[in-house]
Amino acid sequence: MSSLVAAVVVLLLGAAACLLPIGNRARAAIGVLSQAIATGLVVSTVTPVMLGGEPLRAELAWAYPVGTLRIRLDALGAFFLAWSLPMTLLGSIYAVGYLRPYVDTKRHLGLHYALLNLTSLSFVLVYTGDHALVFLLGWEIAALAAWLLVIWDYTNQKVRFAGFNYLVSTHIGLIFLVAAFMILYTHTVSWELGSFGKWLRGHAGSERNLVFLLLVTSFGLKSAFFPFHSWLPRAHAAAPAHVSALMSGVIHKAGLYALVRFVLLIGRPDEWMGWFLIGFSALSAVIGALYTVGQRDLKRLLGYSSTENVGIAGMGLGIGCLGLAWGNSVLVALGFAGGLLHVLNHAFFKCQLFYAAGAMYQATHTVDMEKLGGLSRLMPWTALAFLLGGVAISALPPLNGFTSEFLIYAGLFTGQPIAVWAKVAFAVGGALLAFVGAVSALSITRAFGVVFLGGPRDAAVHTPTEVSRWMLLPMGVHAAGVLVLGLVPALGFMLVRGPTALALTGLPALAATGIDVLQPVADSLARIGVISGTLMAAVAALLWLRTRAARRPTTAPPAAVGTWSCAYGAPNMRMQYTGSSFSSDFSARFSGVMVTVRRQKAPLGYFPDDSYLITDCVDAVERRLFSVIKHGVASAAELSSQLREDDPRIAFAAALVAIVVMAGLIVLASGPLP
Repeated sequence: MSSLVAAVVVLLLGAAACLLPIGNRARAAIGVLSQAIATGLVVSTVTPVMLGGEPLRAELAWAYPVGTLRIRLDALGAFFLAWSLPMTLLGSIYAVGYLRPYVDTKRHLGLHYALLNLTSLSFVLVYTGDHALVFLLGWEIAALAAWLLVIWDYTNQKVRFAGFNYLVSTHIGLIFLVAAFMILYTHTVSWELGSFGKWLRGHAGSERNLVFLLLVTSFGLKSAFFPFHSWLPRAHAAAPAHVSALMSGVIHKAGLYALVRFVLLIGRPDEWMGWFLIGFSALSAVIGALYTVGQRDLKRLLGYSSTENVGIAGMGLGIGCLGLAWGNSVLVALGFAGGLLHVLNHAFFKCQLFYAAGAMYQATHTVDMEKLGGLSRLMPWTALAFLLGGVAISALPPLNGFTSEFLIYAGLFTGQPIAVWAKVAFAVGGALLAFVGAVSALSITRAFGVVFLGGPRDAAVHTPTEVSRWMLLPMGVHAAGVLVLGLVPALGFMLVRGPTALALTGLPALAATGIDVLQPVADSLARIGVISGTLMAAVAALLWLRTRAARRPTTAPPAAVGTWSCAYGAPNMRMQYTGSSFSSDFSARFSGVMVTVRRQKAPLGYFPDDSYLITDCVDAVERRLFSVIKHGVASAAELSSQLREDDPRIAFAAALVAIVVMAGLIVLASGPLP
């Protein structure tokens, strides 16, 4: 535990040093170096715990009413820390290249790196805190640091609005979380999570159900489940690429961690809780996948895919929750292992995709797919990174996205003795998961084809070149993780075995059986990985032979023949498929969900000089939310206009209502004072 304390001290000192009046290069170097030292300290501490070692504990005496602050590191927290800090370090390295245009300006880059250090610090607090106030402190540090990182380009009004939207959403979630903690404190007179767990395990009923719903709402807002996702696409579109990557892949995984933590504290949840998680998560996965198909902003597309993938992980956790409710260790093992492994896999391929999108933005100054094209010839490494991440996010073998979804499928199509209606419901969930995978493949095919194939669609776009090694290195590391976790599934199972064993402690008589069920699945995935890897190697070899043969000089060059232009006398790059035309048929079939807005100027005359047609898929939930807010503001303004400011009766009436409400709460309260 002393290494974790040392890591916290290093991160704080590094953050303070980044704010010193020195050059931006020195600030960046200090930020990256302090991140690297802290990451090494944390990983060396958490690895033994994650792989089956004893949990670590520490205490710090504090004054009333806080009491003793307890820190506890178990396999679940160790699993999240084992990759959260290394990925934040990679994000800091990426930032060196991404923020290079600002190095020689008056912008203070030290603040940016200090915020990245605070983000890593928040992970240590959240994933080790066994005290509600420690947990909330880390939760709030992560929220505020992420908000300040999002508004890097604060002079842009759209960026400021996106940051404000995120800040409000995350603090609404905080209100729900604090409300749940207040209820738990009322019954336990303790801030310790262990005390919360004792009460939750022994008091099934309406009050526990209320706490569960409050927690799920808070964690759903944190992780951007549907319909709490509206802040996500705006924040990702506004933030720097490495910030978007860390938010989607790392920071907001804290919501899923907290969900698992409190499910384990409940011990044997009610059956409806598992079904609620599966339904809630399946809805998020389906809606998130549908919205990815209609986006023209590449970073918004990746933002919606985060809603899709947290939904997929949530389905796995819901299966595990049902396993706990039914006392079925096989479902517990498959559900929690699949859900947690998908959390890790999503972090790898989503960060990789955002880094590729950031490379495109730095090279072309846009992420509007309708303006891009042909980038694979000019940015081959970025194209390869995006392709690998796209195959992984589509859950295609042999990459890592397939392995975790395979486990979730195994849980849905289980041969366990469960009720027929439950098997039917699982089959429907499996069909929805298959639909989500197909839609995700369509979305990524559309994005890769439009952006990297063909030719450039807009002559005004900056001619791109490959980005610096500072940006390519994190992409390469994430690509390696995507390949290794796909081709060697046993490694992924080794990482999630400890957290899954924690879930099975609620079923002590069946714990051994539940863990053993992972081994046959791992063996099957290993065989699939070998076959898929062999096929991938064969395809790569054929491509290499084809490329080599194409480079050999021929005796007679082929005759140049014009391409058939379908009766067009002068075809040009604007006649290529756009992203909208690529997915227009699919979007039309789901027009009730995918609301499309058209902006156009029709051509006039025989020789029109200016005309355009722009289509964009907007977020129906966000539009409805803003409409409600607009009507609410208008109603409040109308009401206030009818009230007389100089009438004292209004103030007395408001005070009377407040007194009556407080008196009612006091009279209706029960139990002794703490």
